[in-house]
Amino acid sequence: MIIKKGFGIVLLLLLVNTTGIYSEQSASYVGWEKCAPCHSAIRDTWQNTRHAKAIESLKKSKQENLPACVKCHVTGYEKDGGFIDNELTPEMAGVQCEVCHGPGSDHMASPMEKKMVKESGAALCRQCHTEGQDAGFNYEVKVKNVHGK
Repeated sequence: MIIKKGFGIVLLLLLVNTTGIYSEQSASYVGWEKCAPCHSAIRDTWQNTRHAKAIESLKKSKQENLPACVKCHVTGYEKDGGFIDNELTPEMAGVQCEVCHGPGSDHMASPMEKKMVKESGAALCRQCHTEGQDAGFNYEVKVKNVHGK
């Protein structure tokens, strides 16, 4: 009987701790279409940018299946809710809102309480716009066109 009681307490403690871990999940990616209803002006101009069509440049050069290339041309690569591949998650293709502003699920659930990152900065851009990939990259100039004109 003592073993069963002890096992029950251990099991209860594990359940309590597991619940605590999973209740504190981080935000997941939701895609630009979820952002669009509240941010339609930005959506309208962003859709005409190279970021919005980033995956197309890989398709032209037949590199759309190379992970080292794909990660910079999609949103949330290898992250919860993010891009998996062109068949399963085509809606996450392109460099969308959440690449710069972070995953949006928490903001979607509570827009007034959960604010998005306003500016991510040059260091984030340089993760993809490396010296080797984009030697002439100038953050101050390029950031003005991220949302389009």
